[in-house]
Amino acid sequence: MIITVPSLSYSRKILVTAVLIVLAGTGLSAQNIDFGKSYINVTKGLNGGTVETGDVLEIRATFVVRSGTYDSCRYRDAVPAGTVYLPGTIRVLTNEGKIYKQFTDAWGDDAGYITGSNITINLGYRTGASPATAFRRGRVANTHKPSFYSNTCIMIASFQVRVSAATGTDISTGGGNMTYKSGLAAIQTFTFPANTLRVYTNYGICSNSFGANSIGTEFNGTFGSGLPRNRGISANVPVGYTYSHFDANMPNDYYYGIANNTSTRTGYTTNNGWGIPDASAPSHRVFSVWDIIGDHTGAVSPTAGNPPADTVANANAGYMLVINAAYRIDSAFQQTISGLCPNTYYEISCWMRNICSKCGCDSNGTGATNSSGPPFYIPTNPGDSSGVAPNLTFEIDGIDYYTSGNLRYTGQWVRKGFTFLTGPAQTSFTLKFFNNAPGGGGNDWALDDISVSTCAPNLKYAPSLNPTICDSNYITLSDTVRSFFNIYNYYKWQRSTDGGTTWTDVTPAIGPAVPYWNGTEWEHVATYNVPPWNTLLANSGDQYRVVVATTSANLTSAGCFFLDNGAITLNVIDCPPPLSVQLVQFNATGSGSHSELKWTVNREPEPVTYEIEKSTDGLTFTKIGTVYSEPVSQEQISYQFTDPQVLPGRVFYRLRMVNKLYQATLSRTVLINYETDTKSTFISVINPFRDELVFDIASPVTGALNIRLLDAAGRPVAVKETDIFRGVNHLRLGQTGHLANGVYFLQVKTPDTWLYRTVMKTN
Repeated sequence: MIITVPSLSYSRKILVTAVLIVLAGTGLSAQNIDFGKSYINVTKGLNGGTVETGDVLEIRATFVVRSGTYDSCRYRDAVPAGTVYLPGTIRVLTNEGKIYKQFTDAWGDDAGYITGSNITINLGYRTGASPATAFRRGRVANTHKPSFYSNTCIMIASFQVRVSAATGTDISTGGGNMTYKSGLAAIQTFTFPANTLRVYTNYGICSNSFGANSIGTEFNGTFGSGLPRNRGISANVPVGYTYSHFDANMPNDYYYGIANNTSTRTGYTTNNGWGIPDASAPSHRVFSVWDIIGDHTGAVSPTAGNPPADTVANANAGYMLVINAAYRIDSAFQQTISGLCPNTYYEISCWMRNICSKCGCDSNGTGATNSSGPPFYIPTNPGDSSGVAPNLTFEIDGIDYYTSGNLRYTGQWVRKGFTFLTGPAQTSFTLKFFNNAPGGGGNDWALDDISVSTCAPNLKYAPSLNPTICDSNYITLSDTVRSFFNIYNYYKWQRSTDGGTTWTDVTPAIGPAVPYWNGTEWEHVATYNVPPWNTLLANSGDQYRVVVATTSANLTSAGCFFLDNGAITLNVIDCPPPLSVQLVQFNATGSGSHSELKWTVNREPEPVTYEIEKSTDGLTFTKIGTVYSEPVSQEQISYQFTDPQVLPGRVFYRLRMVNKLYQATLSRTVLINYETDTKSTFISVINPFRDELVFDIASPVTGALNIRLLDAAGRPVAVKETDIFRGVNHLRLGQTGHLANGVYFLQVKTPDTWLYRTVMKTN
């Protein structure tokens, strides 16, 4: 009589164990068979990453016989939709990923083949033990190869595909099945659970600064600290793993511990210098081979981590989570995280460490610490005897987004993670870390400092944090917003009149701004013009700050907006005119071989020096003479200066009036034309422009001026009418900050001509 007793765990990505108990006439024997399914991102290699279009994935189905013999062993699967099969990749691997059997794609010549999009691999290759053929499923016993210490057979049926689906597509990597039977029992079929991965842009870990950790649980992902070497259970480690203290052979497969020192209970030590294997009695090392280490939190060297804690002398040593993963593809940590911000990038990361340098066991069943032979131990990779490398999958809300890549042994901690964008209204998600590697000889790892942190923008105030401004004057404040992600495009300005205790909005939500790529990140400038009624002497000490977010709603949501360091504090001072003298008029006339400059000023209460400056382009001026004030008491005083040298074309003049304290004031610029056909021209145009378009025009006449800014389709987007005077005119076309980046056309109608200039709008 045959009784089948399933011991099946149907979590989404769990390796399922079926226990078949066979009753014989004289006794009882237990036979165990395990299954697991996962995938490796071959393209991302050891570094890990998200799955992107074009990546090569290796689909892996693990078949483990821990005792007894099973017949009719076969793996069947289908090439996932959204991928393309890579010819010549149907194989059986060892648990360390080495090729044990290679098959052709054709049906009828060996035990593996593809027909259409369906993959078939008949398992079991022991000669004389009903081996698999092209037409028959085979027999597998726990003593067959690939062998794990001669008492377990672990084989991985695999094939490779290339991702053809576009970014944002979901791909099903679950499904497929294994068949097997025990003795004369009926053939059993185990179907692998569903599993979904998302094709997702591989941003990596935040390249800029990041905000506070949002994970909340387990002492914000650090696992806390304390004196006892073994801390106790974690509610965030699911039932697939059982808690254990550290001892000579614990934590064993499917067990975990949380400790500040990974040495054994009976061989307690703070020294990682013992031999590997450590033959001491009792051994200081778990299984005589595990590293003896401390946690990662707050380590001086992030890669070296902390030394193993002295739990006698150190009353507050940090803890870490240590997993002994085996065949099951189990969740090792999970947590629902709330209070997140919509439409925001989060860095999801952790620090990991492979803790065993000699845990490998090759396909002959020879372990890395075995010195006898032949056959001698075959390394996992050249110089690598660590065995199965840990490999983690990061899952969000039931979908795989990232795999860590194989974590080979280096004796150091390494940071793994990716960047995730929350949805338009998403404020929470459930995060899980899955073991993604088949166990048996290795796959032992420590985990610490789990982080879910906002990828924050970089902000920089201008003109300074403490600008000085004259009483009742305008001042423009700005903050340059830079980020690797083009999303921090909403902002508002706030003011505080009580030293930063309370803040009041002085602008509504502004956005979306249109950043430009500066070569390394996206950038835009948030500006605010402080009006003169807020720059009185009484406003000295007022503070201003900018609030930046990814959406208008996030500007008012606690924890979802960002601030620059500090705030801008105004220093308002009383600024008397630098010169008490006032210029009434300034004119220039040309006659033949010289220019005659005349100016009139009001009464001069102090000595003044008049420096005459000259230019041929209206931009660069040179001093050509000096006139000193006269000590007279008249209400208005007139002066004149003759330029002895006349140049052809146009000549520009201006006065620099300087007092005895070397304070100076510039007059307007006047123009003399020595060419009768000269018309108005641009002297300068500030290009590209942002919030206003500034330009200078030299005009030979006085009259009305019409300014129009046209978009690429010829439609006016800004219009202004004003007057222009003979000479150089400094002009501004404001309120252009809302315009989209791109090419525009400046069109100006002067009294004597039309002027045109192509300009560029940027932020």
